[in-house]
Amino acid sequence: MTTLHTVLAASFVAVTGILLGLTLIQRSRIRGVRMSWVSTGLGSLPVWPSVFMGLVLVVMLYSSNTVASVDTNLYIGYFLGGILWFSAVYLGGSVVVTDYGIIPQATRSNDALGWGQVTDWFEQEESTSVRFTFLYQDGLGHRQRMDVVVPGPCLDRFRHLIRTKLDPSTTPPVAPVYHRQALNN
Repeated sequence: MTTLHTVLAASFVAVTGILLGLTLIQRSRIRGVRMSWVSTGLGSLPVWPSVFMGLVLVVMLYSSNTVASVDTNLYIGYFLGGILWFSAVYLGGSVVVTDYGIIPQATRSNDALGWGQVTDWFEQEESTSVRFTFLYQDGLGHRQRMDVVVPGPCLDRFRHLIRTKLDPSTTPPVAPVYHRQALNN
């Protein structure tokens, strides 16, 4: 039984290490990066890796008090794999702004929005950040929408970048938009 757990823990660490490596490679392949940030807040916390690491800790504490024959190194291996998994998901969820557009998640470059696709945009102020909503047309001509939450420290730089990249005719509305009122018109 211990050999099986050792193989499983080693395999899990290897697979999550590869996942983290691929995430870092994918992120480094993005060219013309002007700025990026990792989404913050409770809703952006990688849930499944966090739940997994919590379960590993609970089972480790339970087994250390009831079953003396289970090796603690196995739990350390599972927890290390959970940390690698958490890191890959956390870094993969970063927003990347490039010379060519916005990538809402670094590992999903298919969802990128090019600056030339934007037909309109506006801002909504939230408690510690500002939500930018971009309206655009995809390659098939369908209207789409992308929301990007920009944290406070990146806000001025992001606004400047938008003003330089987007056509001067696409300017944000003069009146502030509260509680998505602009979408109800």
